[in-house]
Amino acid sequence: MRKIRLAMYVSLDGVVENPAWTGPFWNDELANLQKDYLFASDALLLGRVTYEGFAEAWPKMTDTGEFGERMNTMPKFVASRTLAKAEWNATIIRGDVPTEVARLKEQPGQDLLLYGSGTLVDELARHRLIDEYRLMLYPVIVGNGKRLFNGIPLTTLCLRDSITTSTGVAILTYTTVADQAGSGVQS
Repeated sequence: MRKIRLAMYVSLDGVVENPAWTGPFWNDELANLQKDYLFASDALLLGRVTYEGFAEAWPKMTDTGEFGERMNTMPKFVASRTLAKAEWNATIIRGDVPTEVARLKEQPGQDLLLYGSGTLVDELARHRLIDEYRLMLYPVIVGNGKRLFNGIPLTTLCLRDSITTSTGVAILTYTTVADQAGSGVQS
């Protein structure tokens, strides 16, 4: 069974929207972690807003190497109620998104990488469909904007890994308690 692995940029005050504030902290350490995550997956799972931003930007980028080639060629699944058509190797998920995403998890293949997409993250977290949360916590207070985890029921996670980059970004990787069964981890 495939897993859904979330990669999310988060400010200290929980903002996830329009992460232009991440730029000053970007470095090779973060780039390598993101590359590892991308190459461990064989499809992207995106909300409409993130998809539209990525589809506009990524095909135009040059000198992005293997990462850019992978981003541009891998399949994308886009959850949207309003998107009329999809390009950039994408398929639109309409209707009951949690049920459709659960079906994607049942298909053979590598994991599904969920980038950004705060509204979709909230919906999938409510249905306990996200298996791994990689939160990249940036040392910045944004002040306003959409925050992570709105209306999510109490969910216990297990810290699987933590790394701090030289620019002060804390990469915190959590898995669901169910994924820890048999690992000796207590919740």
